[in-house]
Amino acid sequence: MKPSTEQDYHQRIVRTLVYIQEHLDDALKLDHVAGVAAFSSFHFHRIFRGLVGETMKEYVRRLRLERAARDLKRLDEPITQIALQAGFEAHESFTRAFGDMFGLSPSAYRTANKPAPSEDHAAGYRPRDYGDVPPVEVKELPPMRLLFLRHVGPYNQVGATWGRLMTWAGMRGLLGPNMKLLGIVYDDPDVTPPDKVRYDAAVTVSGELQTEGEFGVMDFPAGSYGVATHQGPYEELGKSYQRIYGGWLPKSGYQLRDVSAFEQYLNSPQNTKPEDLVTVIHVPLSA
Repeated sequence: MKPSTEQDYHQRIVRTLVYIQEHLDDALKLDHVAGVAAFSSFHFHRIFRGLVGETMKEYVRRLRLERAARDLKRLDEPITQIALQAGFEAHESFTRAFGDMFGLSPSAYRTANKPAPSEDHAAGYRPRDYGDVPPVEVKELPPMRLLFLRHVGPYNQVGATWGRLMTWAGMRGLLGPNMKLLGIVYDDPDVTPPDKVRYDAAVTVSGELQTEGEFGVMDFPAGSYGVATHQGPYEELGKSYQRIYGGWLPKSGYQLRDVSAFEQYLNSPQNTKPEDLVTVIHVPLSA
C-alpha cells in the first residue's frame, strides 16, 4: 500500500470513529457509516475490522456497554432504562451481554461499585469522606478547533502519541505561544479494558487545516465546565476526578452534560518534576 493511500485510510477511519462516538444513541446503519468514511458498504466492514480490530457492531456494542457500566456506577436510573439507552430492548439480553463483558449482572455490578445505604435508618447514612475537595470554578468556554491524534491503550503510555502530534504540528508551523495542549478522556479505566481506553492528544488551532493519516480535526463544543487545578503526578489525576465527581458535584447544583471531560496541561513532564506538574481538569456541566 502506498503511504498516501495508507494515510487516507487512517484519516477516513478516524473520521468514522469520531462520528460513531458523537452518534452513539443513533441506529448507526452500516451503509450510512460507510458513507461517512467514503468507503463502499461492501468493503467497509472488512476495512473497519482490519484497522480497528473489531467489527463495527462489536465496537458500537462495547462502547454502549461501557457507557452503561459508567451509568450504573454514578446514576440511580432503573436498570431497564439504562438497558434501553444501551440499545437493548429486553432486560434479559442486556443482562446476558453485560455479564459476558464484565463478569457480573448489572445489579451485582452496581452493588459492587456503589455502596448501598444502610437499611438501619437509625444508624444514619454517612457519605464517603473525600477530604479536601479541589476548588472548582464554573466557566463558560467558547468552542475550540482541535488538531488531535488518538491513543488507544493505557493512559500512562500516551507519551509517544504526544511526541508524534507535536512533531507533525511543529513541521507545519502550528506551534505557538497561545496554543493549548489538551487531553480528551473518553473512557473510565475502571470500566474499559486498558488496551481499549480512548484518549485524544490535542492542540488548539484556528482556521482550516488539511490533515492526513491518523491526524484529525474536531470542533469541540462550547458550554459550561467545572474547572479545577490538579498539581502533582499524572498518576494521581484519578483521585482529583474522584473528589470532583464524588465530593464537589453532588453539592454543586449542577448535572453532568453528555460531553467528554478534558484536561489542559500547563507544563511538560519532559522538563518538570512529577510533583510540580499542573493539569487543569474540565468537567462538562448543565444547569
